[in-house]
This record gives sequence, C-alpha cells and structure tokens, in this order.
Amino acid sequence: MRLVAQIPHPHLRIVIHDYNGRWILEFEGGRCKQSMKWEKEFMDLEKLQKEVIPGLIENVMNRMHQMHEDINRLK
Repeated sequence: MRLVAQIPHPHLRIVIHDYNGRWILEFEGGRCKQSMKWEKEFMDLEKLQKEVIPGLIENVMNRMHQMHEDINRLK
C-alpha cells in the first residue's frame, strides 16, 4: 500500500492510499477510523480529492461523533 496524499483538515486525518488498483480513502479522528475504496479505473485522483472528499466530510464527521458516543457509552 502506497501513501498518495494527505488532505489537510482541522479535525480529521485524511489520507489516500493506492493499493491493488484501488484508491483507499481513510478518515481518522480520535480513536475511530473510517475507510472507503474506489476502483482506480472508475475514479481519478483529482476527482477524489476535489469533489468526493468535500462531499463526504459532513457525513463522515457525523458518523465519527456517533462512533465516539458508542465508545463512551461502553466505558
């Protein structure tokens, strides 16, 4: 797996990896992590960075909040 890009964000660590013909997009915040995959033949890196990631951020942040609430509830 090769690290291709790190996208700046004030609350999340966002990275893109290239692995086995796929883009692997990872969002990491606190103790939680979310990942998504796209086939490289159907998604180019520029579109992933400029259109897809900005369109996902709000939902990713909401899921991160829910995941952290679950963790805190299980303490």
